[in-house]
Amino acid sequence: MESHRYEKTRGEGVPSTVTSTDDLAPAESQAEAAETAVCRHIDGRGHRCRMLVMSPTATLCSHHAQRRLQTQRGSEAAAELLARVSDFSDAASVNRFLGNLVKQVTLKRIPRRDAITLAYICQLLLNSLGAINREDSLRLEESRLAALSAAKLPPKIIWDIPGPPYEPPDPIEAALANKASNDECSRR
Repeated sequence: MESHRYEKTRGEGVPSTVTSTDDLAPAESQAEAAETAVCRHIDGRGHRCRMLVMSPTATLCSHHAQRRLQTQRGSEAAAELLARVSDFSDAASVNRFLGNLVKQVTLKRIPRRDAITLAYICQLLLNSLGAINREDSLRLEESRLAALSAAKLPPKIIWDIPGPPYEPPDPIEAALANKASNDECSRR
């Protein structure tokens, strides 16, 4: 037993926004008129939207037209956010991005929750920049040591190792020490 897929048929009597001036139009032109009165949006599964368009010149229903407008505004906001930011490898570019983010939030182009998420990501980027710089300096030092060992130079010895920090003597203690030494000398 094999099941068949139910095919949806277009019902008669659907109000159309497109009116025909010729009442004796052939069935094909009526089908074309009804086809142009329906939204042309096709979803991810390949299904077409069945809502009616707002005007005869429009191709999308009000819902999908609004969603397309929001998508366009979002891409414009993203382009403005990333303006003059080539990459996030230094603190200046992250700071420029944060400045652009503040502008977009104040103009209400980016929702507050999204802005909080982007700011947190920037904080993570800034924290990782220090680790990246340390790794770069470590690699540079390793390559310098490798070049020295390849050149077979003797190691550099530093003879003047610093001692403990010098603390000047307390004048009262120095006077007492002098008096004690003078007393010992006079007793002898």
